[in-house]
Amino acid sequence: MMMQLHVSRLNMSLVDQELSAIEHIPAMQRRRLSRLAKLALNSAMQTLATQHADYIVWVSQYGDEAKTLNILADVLSEQTPSPTQFSTSVHNAISGLYSILCQDATPATSLAGSWNDGLIEAYAWLKTRPEARQVLLVYYDEALPDIYIEHQPFAAFAMAAMISLAPANLMLTPKHTDATPAYQQALAFNTFWNNPEQTESEAWTKC
Repeated sequence: MMMQLHVSRLNMSLVDQELSAIEHIPAMQRRRLSRLAKLALNSAMQTLATQHADYIVWVSQYGDEAKTLNILADVLSEQTPSPTQFSTSVHNAISGLYSILCQDATPATSLAGSWNDGLIEAYAWLKTRPEARQVLLVYYDEALPDIYIEHQPFAAFAMAAMISLAPANLMLTPKHTDATPAYQQALAFNTFWNNPEQTESEAWTKC
């Protein structure tokens, strides 16, 4: 199935960059955020800026998995896990933190998946709600701890964009057999979208 979308305000947040968009969050609350949460919130806030989103799609393949591992380590050592650590380890924790810290009650969902999964969710939501105009899509990930067999080293990052239906500038044709790791797909899209000489790649075609 081919989907036509309009992508705008794509940005990426990296660990070695200044995260200026989250500076208005009070310092005490900002210090409590994990590295991945800071990246995700920075990209979301930078893309949203003065824009309005009718829906927010948060996507990550792994999420803050290091926190889950720490909780399991506490359990194995017969220590009581931190309630705060548990509440921020669930897959929708960053979505909830954004809603609380930015006082934004926009409807949102959190997916365990890829950038393309987020594009599909945004497209489906816009197609079924004629009154909706824009969706904020945020992808964020960091490498699994090396204890996991699926561990692949890569630097944590976050990426966000505004998604609407018109005027279409992207055709998405998902590949059901695509075995590319989700983080690689997101990085590949960023490279593709920012290369004016590249019009087609993977499941994407500029239009």
